Amino acid sequence: MKIPCPLCGPRDRREFYYYGSPDYLSPVGQDADLDALDNQLFLRDNIAGQVQDLWYHEGGCAAWLKVTRNTISHAVLGAELVIGAQAAPKLAANAAPKPAVKPVTAAAKPAVKAARKPAAMPTAKPSPKPRTPKKDA
Repeated sequence: MKIPCPLCGPRDRREFYYYGSPDYLSPVGQDADLDALDNQLFLRDNIAGQVQDLWYHEGGCAAWLKVTRNTISHAVLGAELVIGAQAAPKLAANAAPKPAVKPVTAAAKPAVKAARKPAAMPTAKPSPKPRTPKKDA
């Protein structure tokens, strides 16, 4: 299953952490009774069809997303940022995200290999053997 992150583009589901229903975005007030709190935390409808869930992009941009998906067909219909949706750059559906690290060119490979080599360890001189005193004859 691919989730379309608005910041990173389409990513595998394993990069995300599933949090639950978007009801968590509007918590029960402090003056609410325990039944209302219990209902929000533990009693959920198991909807067959289109649902919205909260997902955290743990393996990527660390954004919270509201993902719309179909629980029957497992199709992801869309995703939007929970906070800062206006500031998010729009990616085309087929656009590949830019790599975070520049690729190493063939000319720079010897310099990279030299930088990875550990420094030469100083060689220690062997210690001299201890002298044993001569016995008088």
